Amino acid sequence: MARPRDPLAETMPPFPFAIEHVWEFYFEFAAGLKSDGMAPAQAGWPDVAAWSAAMQLDLEPYEMRLLVRLANLRASIQAEHQAEKSKNRR
Repeated sequence: MARPRDPLAETMPPFPFAIEHVWEFYFEFAAGLKSDGMAPAQAGWPDVAAWSAAMQLDLEPYEMRLLVRLANLRASIQAEHQAEKSKNRR
């Protein structure tokens, strides 16, 4: 059976395979982020430093920046979704 056409997928840029390893790092890193329960978990430099030391990784500065940016972008998106859910409950 043929898969249905996904119009969103057709507008997305190609995956940047040159930094695929950072995407894989991000999934591991984000899984360990802790939230205080009041807001989505954000990441900072100490979080990246602790994670990379625990994983015995010597990250390049651009890799560290990407991990922080991706984690904080995820937190922003999650916060927007939570705000929308709260708004719809009223």
